[in-house]
Amino acid sequence: MQRMMKNLKHHAALPLSLLVAVAMAGCNETGTSSLGSGEEGHDHEHASSAHPGRLVIASRDGAGDQLYVFDLEQGALLPGSLALDNAPSALYTSPGKRFVLAPQRAANQVQIIDGGLYYHDDHVDEVSPRFAGTLNGPAPTHYRVHGEQAALFYDGDAGSALMSEVEVLTDASLQNASSVASQTLASAHHGVAEPRGDIVLATYRTAASGLPEKVDIYHQHDDHYHQEGTVNLDCPGLHGAGSNEDYSVFGCSDGILIVHQNGETFTAQHVDNATIGLSEGERIGSFDSHHEMSHFVGYAGDRIFIIHPDDGDVEELDWKEGATVTLDTHSLDPHGEHLVLLDDIGDLRVFDTADWSEHAHVENAIDPETAAPPASGHGSRVSMIVAGEPAHAFLSDAGSQSIVVVHLEEGSVEGALPLSFPPAALAWAGLAGEHEEHAHEDEHDHEHGHEH
Repeated sequence: MQRMMKNLKHHAALPLSLLVAVAMAGCNETGTSSLGSGEEGHDHEHASSAHPGRLVIASRDGAGDQLYVFDLEQGALLPGSLALDNAPSALYTSPGKRFVLAPQRAANQVQIIDGGLYYHDDHVDEVSPRFAGTLNGPAPTHYRVHGEQAALFYDGDAGSALMSEVEVLTDASLQNASSVASQTLASAHHGVAEPRGDIVLATYRTAASGLPEKVDIYHQHDDHYHQEGTVNLDCPGLHGAGSNEDYSVFGCSDGILIVHQNGETFTAQHVDNATIGLSEGERIGSFDSHHEMSHFVGYAGDRIFIIHPDDGDVEELDWKEGATVTLDTHSLDPHGEHLVLLDDIGDLRVFDTADWSEHAHVENAIDPETAAPPASGHGSRVSMIVAGEPAHAFLSDAGSQSIVVVHLEEGSVEGALPLSFPPAALAWAGLAGEHEEHAHEDEHDHEHGHEH
């Protein structure tokens, strides 16, 4: 049974505190110099406390292939930029938070950026961000983080007889621009893979075209995988996935597929759209998930559903509370304690995942008029990442050339980080805290404008 969830709104006044002084560091106006020369890369600065991290920011200017880095401790852009081979289709953070991956789907490659922050014995080393290498494969698209692993899914190219591939990555493997293990699949399709230790759940398509409808079970053997079974229920039109400690969930055109892991045994249940409360033409196609969160968050357009995998129950989150708004973007915080929603009028809503009550409603967090990309731009209207300790939401504001910063726990805008260019995609690179080391968090599935 579907249950409508009513949310408790916090009306207490929230304090507004500005960020520590944000000063512009000398930024190379040409956008062509490297952020990390060989000499700079070995010039260590030892910090006595944890670093708040760095934002890796793609520019909307020109070809869109320039990356800039904003150091949150210095409150300034680091000098220069990193020139990618091609404009990135997204930016993703590695499981251990040190690296940022810049997939370039049309170029069949992923460039790896070392954010330059890492623990060294009893202190933090800070070096210049720099390229750490390149991963290659046909049409890299969906990227999923689960604990200390990530699975990168390459869609392949049927026209060129290039099958889909899966690479499982860790921060240790990314230091060498390599994977822990990889596998070429039996078909080329727009799919996804969920890493679960030495198991990978990967999609499979039997039809000549369209989205996949099956989930295969692969077991790691050294640097590759052996298929050891197929989940016994189909998931037609499969798109979107998420995982927690015991379950993985997949979006189907006719409902959701919930897969339970007990050791190396997998069982499945299917919840149809009618039971969820979806009308014809609606479906759940993406998820937010976290290792320590027992529920999943499913998205069907502007409708948001809380999924209980133990019993297959689904509740709709009444996040709009009567407002005429649409959902622009969404994310969980690094601990899975807050769900963060940005709507199309620039309001940010923060929900406690313990009881799904509204923790904060930050009105006018960002101006949708200035946040809109310029006429020559492309991609989503606002890029949002949620990161750091304590957690902050960082929102790209292309029109005002800045990053808006919102403190989640306090539910207030702290200020804006000034840039010298209009920002596009964002990623956070920093230090994985003890609390985060085993976090299984959802990196959102991106369509990148291609057809299914």
